[in-house]
Amino acid sequence: MSRVFYLVVALIGWPLLAGAQSSVRTVFLPDSKPLYFQYISAGQFTMGSPESEPGRDRDEGPQKKVDIETGFYLGTYEVTQQQWLSVMHYNPAVFKHRANHLQFPVESVSWSEVQLFLEQLNCMGLGHFRLPTEAEWEYACRAGTDTRFYWGEEENWTVHRNAWANSRSMAEIHPVGEKPPNPWGLYDMSGNVWEWTSDKYQPYDESRPPVDSLRVFRGGSWFDFENAVRCANRHKHGTAQGYPAIGLRLVYEPNE
Repeated sequence: MSRVFYLVVALIGWPLLAGAQSSVRTVFLPDSKPLYFQYISAGQFTMGSPESEPGRDRDEGPQKKVDIETGFYLGTYEVTQQQWLSVMHYNPAVFKHRANHLQFPVESVSWSEVQLFLEQLNCMGLGHFRLPTEAEWEYACRAGTDTRFYWGEEENWTVHRNAWANSRSMAEIHPVGEKPPNPWGLYDMSGNVWEWTSDKYQPYDESRPPVDSLRVFRGGSWFDFENAVRCANRHKHGTAQGYPAIGLRLVYEPNE
């Protein structure tokens, strides 16, 4: 992992001042492994993509105004293999053969398996942890922007400068935090691994009811091409199966 990553970790690890609302939080697991979180303020955004957006899928619309009424702490990084191992005491990942694999995002975890991870984590007395809703995820990914990608409209080389995606990913995942963060300080919101959300899949126009057996995941991955890492892109999958391109990011709700 790069020295830049370690520097970022050091900077965001400062303790909170008493009574202050910090923009960052560090939570230490029982084996002293840290989890880092960015505070995402409440606000409003337009969810989904316009019909004119290149690469758009039909279920990304119609666009709608969404109010995020309460601020929340979202993981600065995707959950790593080391963090999963610290909680669950086994490593389900396919990509675990490199010397630095513990800093790779954990993957090959089903939505149901993630619920067991959250159960274990929430028994540790550190606060409450959950997956973001689909709206929280897109709001945080966009970080105040309304373009195809949180870095702008362009595709091609700009995608690969900002995200691990096919074909520049070299057909594998990479350590978290190697690409530039979005404007709100979140790394790998686009690319590296898809991220599970808490929401059941439903069309935005509510033409069909939510499907209990399908959950939404977001963000694109090392396996996918440029269109997949757009802010509005959404996919769905059954809850019982994990894949080497799907991981997770946590929401943290402090005890206080």
